[in-house]
Amino acid sequence: MEMIYQVLALAVLASSMVTGFITFRMLGMKLALHFGALMLALVATLAALATGIPALAMAAAALQVLATVTAFTQVWATFRYSFQTSPGFAPHLAMVTMLPVLAAASVLL
Repeated sequence: MEMIYQVLALAVLASSMVTGFITFRMLGMKLALHFGALMLALVATLAALATGIPALAMAAAALQVLATVTAFTQVWATFRYSFQTSPGFAPHLAMVTMLPVLAAASVLL
């Protein structure tokens, strides 16, 4: 298991927190499920890097994928009815879209 991808995922998660804060300000508690998943992924990734336990790294990778899935499912309702504000969500969606790729790389390589 390659831990360098977990370090990259941690950087993406930290950046997603910043872009997510702006998104959170725009939508409020509609994204609570996504931000919960994002926080869990951040904590699990930090724990995996600190301990180096492969099972924890696998759990962190799963939570990273879950954070991406929740981002798209939670924002989709907003896109359906308020497409004019979609450029405000683009940075956050771009950041979290990198997470499944890094999670797959950390598990498979």
